[in-house]
Amino acid sequence: NGYQKGRCFYCFRDILIARGPESNVDVDHFFPLALNQFPEFVQMNLNGVWNLVLACEDCNRGVGGKFMRVPTTRYLERLHCRNQFYIESHHPLRETLMNQTGQLELHRRDFLQRVHKEATARLLHHWKPAHEQAPVF
Repeated sequence: NGYQKGRCFYCFRDILIARGPESNVDVDHFFPLALNQFPEFVQMNLNGVWNLVLACEDCNRGVGGKFMRVPTTRYLERLHCRNQFYIESHHPLRETLMNQTGQLELHRRDFLQRVHKEATARLLHHWKPAHEQAPVF
């Protein structure tokens, strides 16, 4: 949540992580878990931190939400930047991210682009939020 500055990964709406009904945040799989039905994704850890972001309920599962669609390439770049932030800051997740996506920045970028291309080929539909506030990260 710190990297996302208390905002939804996609639309930058304020999110609140709390127990109970006041919470309005979901942990979203950037690349949907539905991809596990395809052979090239079976061995890929889609539950890995490299693929998880915090999203508001509307973006994740609201009317017009992402559901099982693949975010547009604009959000792919944001995911890469988020992962790079953790790696460059020597966050405790650094090694995990590098092991899951590649040891070098170029390899990590290529990995995400390759997954995005394959995911789009399988699920066919891109997604972006209907409304987006000014970027904060």
